[in-house]
Order: sequence, then C-alpha cells, then structure tokens
Amino acid sequence: MKIALLGGTGHIGAGLAFRLRLAGYDVIVGSRKLEKALRKAEEYNRIVEAKGGKANIEGMENSDAAKRADIAILTIPWDKAFVTAESLKNELRGKIVVSPVVPMQRENGRFVYTPPPEGSAAEKIASIVDAKVVAAFNNIPAAKFADPDAEFQWDVAVCSDDVEAKKTVMGIVNSIKGLRALDAGPLSAARTVEALTPLLINLALKNGMKDLGVRFV
Repeated sequence: MKIALLGGTGHIGAGLAFRLRLAGYDVIVGSRKLEKALRKAEEYNRIVEAKGGKANIEGMENSDAAKRADIAILTIPWDKAFVTAESLKNELRGKIVVSPVVPMQRENGRFVYTPPPEGSAAEKIASIVDAKVVAAFNNIPAAKFADPDAEFQWDVAVCSDDVEAKKTVMGIVNSIKGLRALDAGPLSAARTVEALTPLLINLALKNGMKDLGVRFV
C-alpha cells in the first residue's frame, strides 16, 4: 500500500513519514516544490535507517504523489488544505483521503476552532473531492510526533462515512507504535474531534504544559 503525505514537509508529515515506513508502508512525501520533497525524503530516510528500517521514502511534487498513491494524507496547514484539495481533485478521485486538518485561529491569547460552513474541515474536503474521506490524526502533538526518539501513548479518533475506508485507516493508525485507533463514527463526528485540538493547545498554554495528546481510559 502506497501512502502519499501531501505537503508532508512539516512536523506531522515528518512523524508520519518515518513511522509509516518503519511500519512497512511505501511512503511518498509530497510538496509544491520537488526539490523540497526530495530533500525531506532524504532526511526522513536517514531516520528510518538509523532505526534499522529500509529507507525507500520517495519525494515528489504533490500532484505526482497524489496520482501514485493508494491513500493520501493532507498534512497541510488548514488555511491551504482546501485549495490544495481543489487543485488535486482529479488525482484524488476514488481514493482514500485522510484529513488531520484542524481550522483554528488565535483570538485574545487563546486558540479558537473556526470550522467552515460544512461543519468541519473533513466535511469541507469531502465536499471538494470525489473520494473516501476519513478524519484521523487530528489531535496528535505534531512536534513530539516528529521526534524520532519520542515515546507516547495516544488515541486517534477516526471518523468516516465509508466503513471500509475507516477500517483501512484504523489499521494504519494501529501499525504505528504508541497509537491506538478508535472508531469515532461518521464523518460528522469530525466536528467534535477537530475541536479538541485548540482545547489541548489552550490547556497546555494556560497550565505550563506541552505536547498534550488524547488517551481514553
């Protein structure tokens, strides 16, 4: 199974790239600029090799990455995710598209969830692309996730209206050490899941904490 990380050059893309490769998936790092994608793929491959894995992460422009992949994950800042999805509609048609996207902004020193009229980022993306959209990885503390030496125990709520696509993504989540996938229901549940992220950030800021994730016990 080939997984493309569209815009996969930031923290969440980095964490997914080397962790998915170590879990045995074929990984493509996508970027608007080929040079950046190739540079980041090389960087992630060094991490994989240091961890004893086989380094074959590829770097491509987003359009080529989306075309080659079976599954695409939009590891893109929320304010660019919808435009990117629109530009890649043809390449993403019929595929599983995973949204870790959380629309939010800072107001008066705190972060506020700012969903689109569709209700959530995932639902907005589903309105753009003719694909099997799944919300997942929304509450992952990205900087810690990108640290190759970090240890964690986090739950990942997974939402989708496509049962089989949701099962596939849950299997991907569970393949990453330290993550546990939980079925959170239909895609409309992404509204609740996405809204947890600004809450986690605000809790961390107000209480001198960092890298807060979610664990249901």
